[in-house]
Amino acid sequence: MSKTVEKNIAAALDDAERRGACCAPEDRLMREAMRSRKNAIVEPVRGLFFRSDAWESLEPPEKTLHLMRALAPAHPTWRFCGASAAVAYGLPVTWSLLSNVFVATPSGASYRSCPGIVRRHLSDDAAQVRDGLPLVPFWRTVFDCLAAFEAPDALAIADAALQASGMSPHGLTELLGKEFRGHRGVRRAIEVATLADARAESGGESIARAVMRQLGFALPELQVWIEDPVEPGKWFRVDFLWLTEDSRLIIGELDGRQKTERPELMGGRDALRVMQDERLRESHLTALHPAIIRFPYEVARDQNRLGPLLEHYGVPHGANTWPTAAPEIVTRSSRLDYAAGPLRVIRAQARI
Repeated sequence: MSKTVEKNIAAALDDAERRGACCAPEDRLMREAMRSRKNAIVEPVRGLFFRSDAWESLEPPEKTLHLMRALAPAHPTWRFCGASAAVAYGLPVTWSLLSNVFVATPSGASYRSCPGIVRRHLSDDAAQVRDGLPLVPFWRTVFDCLAAFEAPDALAIADAALQASGMSPHGLTELLGKEFRGHRGVRRAIEVATLADARAESGGESIARAVMRQLGFALPELQVWIEDPVEPGKWFRVDFLWLTEDSRLIIGELDGRQKTERPELMGGRDALRVMQDERLRESHLTALHPAIIRFPYEVARDQNRLGPLLEHYGVPHGANTWPTAAPEIVTRSSRLDYAAGPLRVIRAQARI
């Protein structure tokens, strides 16, 4: 391969990386030249190229966005939909659902799906542009995901949609019933929406909650602040909290990379300090004599693993039944309603 061709390929790939998009060369000879470098260049969708090592370093949502940014200029009549649009809107999509790019094509168009691209025909031609990408409108995207995804993956979308919009679960169910009446899957979407909770901090927490419900366990309180029993005035936040009928306190913690990688969850700390603080927090919480359940994402979405774990720690089944004498803790949560007794509730205080 000539030095000129090598130089042109390198320049095209460099430009693509700067733009956060795959390279989509219009010249046939350039495409063939890139295909000939199979060890160095990957072609995730026909006609779209990227350096192999750089591609492998991207997580699936980033890969999806790279593909979308390359496809959009070449297909101005397309609108991205489904899981692809959800990624562009910043919603948490389970990675296994991102093996294809989903596009809505104009009514009457004869486009067909091909490897890596799934085309759908939608009667509504409305579009919403986000970061330069033409997308199916936000609530249509949410509906499509809730109607099509398995319940755990759908609940992650519903929870995040509430966070992004400020809408209540009741408002979401009303919107779905009104705007998508008669659409296939609307009942399924509404059922998921009734469980939505904006307090979920990650898609993994939403998935865990959905699996808990599928298994018949009582749903926990989410993101509850508990005052440090060792150093009063300090507060810890736990992912899940149950108070059992016999006054036991059960705390659930979802372990995941996000807690040591997402800046908004790290509070300016490095990963080592985050882990040290987690250990200190847990040691202080033991003064309350709780059962503390820690589990990773892989367990959270596996009924055969999460079920026995929750059973072992005594997580109750069915609806929550509040104890007559709650354990001695101070907590912040507008959803915990023990006005009397040892459990003192500070209502509706800002989270810190």
